[in-house]
Amino acid sequence: MRPEQTQVTYQFGSGLTRVGKIMLIVYGVIYVLELLFEHWFHLPVVRALVLFPPGHPHFHVWQLVTHPFLHDPGSPIGFLITCLVFYFFSAPVERALGARGFLFLFYMAALGAVLIGLPFNALAGFDAPFSGMMPSLLALIVVFGLMNPEATILLMFVLPIKAKYLSYGTVIVTLLTFLAKVNPHGAFHLGGILLGYLVFRGPGNLPRPSHLYDRYLLWRIQRKRGRFTVIDGRRGDDEDSEGPTYH
Repeated sequence: MRPEQTQVTYQFGSGLTRVGKIMLIVYGVIYVLELLFEHWFHLPVVRALVLFPPGHPHFHVWQLVTHPFLHDPGSPIGFLITCLVFYFFSAPVERALGARGFLFLFYMAALGAVLIGLPFNALAGFDAPFSGMMPSLLALIVVFGLMNPEATILLMFVLPIKAKYLSYGTVIVTLLTFLAKVNPHGAFHLGGILLGYLVFRGPGNLPRPSHLYDRYLLWRIQRKRGRFTVIDGRRGDDEDSEGPTYH
């Protein structure tokens, strides 16, 4: 699924694609309905649609499909930030992968969140429900950094940072907050990043053990070369003097 041309021309927030607009509208409408049902009609619709662990009294099979479209009705600011991140990163990734490739990557990342998050929660005894498109968004950020490693992004609209460092930082922060138990849904987020990365790379572009070993040998050769120094063996202007001596 990797595009042949990995350096794409883009501007954040400009030229949002038709697919991106439709997705934002769909997510926005769903969230407004959540707010109405939960806060005005007092109907616990969200509880029936977010993802509970299998075996939980509130678990239903359809939650495997519905949970990526749901967001916390008690955190509208969080939902708006999520939409803002989608607004920034969806267009350049979709232009590089195409509409079908983008949708496949986006929702395969959601599937990866389920495949990693649910087994871990079962082992850890963590039974809180999960919802939202954050795993897919994190996968988009990582993939964007892989496609445009030298692109400059204004982090928080102020700090310039290369896309590749934002990509690495996203993985590191997600992992550390998960290990520190600051992010209880970190397993879902890491699963989304992992499967999104695998889908982007494609089976033919994944690192193989033999390739890793070759890189290790190359690193050792370069390290040994660094130990040599070159001393000019010529003395004066004598053309017949000895050449450079290596030590």
